[in-house]
Amino acid sequence: MTKKKILIYAGSVLAITAIVFLLIRMKAPDNHGGVKTRVFVEDTSTVTFWVTGDAMMHMPQYSAAINPETGSPEFDSCYTYIRPILSEADVRIVNFETTLAGPKYTGYPRFSAPNVYADAIVRAGFNFFVMANNHACDRGAKGFEGTLSFADSAKIWHTGTFRSKEERDQLYPLIFEVNGWKIAMLNATYATNKIDAPDPYLVNYIDTNEIKDDIAKAKAQKPDAILMSIHWGEEYQHKPNANQKEVADFLLREGVDVIIGSHPHIVQPIELMDAPGSFKDRLVIWSLGNFISNQKDQFTDAGLMVGFTLKKSRYGRPEIANIQYLPFYRYKSSKRPGYFLMPAIYTEKHLNTLIPGKEDQDDFKEVIANTRSKMPDDFRISEYGAE
Repeated sequence: MTKKKILIYAGSVLAITAIVFLLIRMKAPDNHGGVKTRVFVEDTSTVTFWVTGDAMMHMPQYSAAINPETGSPEFDSCYTYIRPILSEADVRIVNFETTLAGPKYTGYPRFSAPNVYADAIVRAGFNFFVMANNHACDRGAKGFEGTLSFADSAKIWHTGTFRSKEERDQLYPLIFEVNGWKIAMLNATYATNKIDAPDPYLVNYIDTNEIKDDIAKAKAQKPDAILMSIHWGEEYQHKPNANQKEVADFLLREGVDVIIGSHPHIVQPIELMDAPGSFKDRLVIWSLGNFISNQKDQFTDAGLMVGFTLKKSRYGRPEIANIQYLPFYRYKSSKRPGYFLMPAIYTEKHLNTLIPGKEDQDDFKEVIANTRSKMPDDFRISEYGAE
């Protein structure tokens, strides 16, 4: 081959290489929604979640749990049937909607539960309390300090309320690490029942300007995922309202990957929604309903747990996979501690043994059917335990 032909051949190879490189760059842009990509770097590590709704303690729950021999309440058996399920996930999140202000213990309208109530929830498997809700200020400084001190001593993740502005500046947004992941968690509430936090304590409110700054602060720490637990919506409504939808659109635009809703005390739908600048849909859980309570309005005895897996992807935003929902029923029994959380499919298989009365069985069936009717017809989302 002549020298001239060799030069022509070499030039052609370089030109083809340059074109291929440019095409790759076009298919994998460097920035999506302000988050720097990991171009063509696949990381197969994952982190798994269970999330659920409002944990409240009304006084009938306290009375039913009293051990007559010790005079103290014992709540652990409430969670017998969901404990093995919770243990399957890395992160287990609950909206802790009471305070730990010490005696005198109270239910609605100003909650204060004993520490053993929170202990039982931790022993059930929950390792993350979100605390920004409309009852966060119920018992003033004692409520804030008691709840925060418990969470610190239990060595669980928690966020949403703070001892001071300085503590908030230092600890929020909460960045926690699991399985090599760095995850940012935000948490805010629509209001606190017209009770202000006592100085210097703070609770996060739904203020889009503040939340935008918080998300920017989170992004500066280069998290692998951003989650938002938000207390919003209208009580006892089965569908999200216009305000919820508006706020959700804002959060998705700003780069939140999973929105975890609470407050209505009624289960609302879950869905995968398109998010600007993302190749994958984002998960929106409009309302998880109650976790445990003594509320009596129709379908307030319905609860929902949602499980999902975060997978790292080549595009710099996590993929949300293996989304499962677990409907459960709060069964009130004469057997201590009086309240049991009954997962749907397991209970259906053992209905006569676990819920012996026909009236309660009928209520269980109606509650579970109602929850299932709200779940999406989406092949990417399935019921936990279904064949």
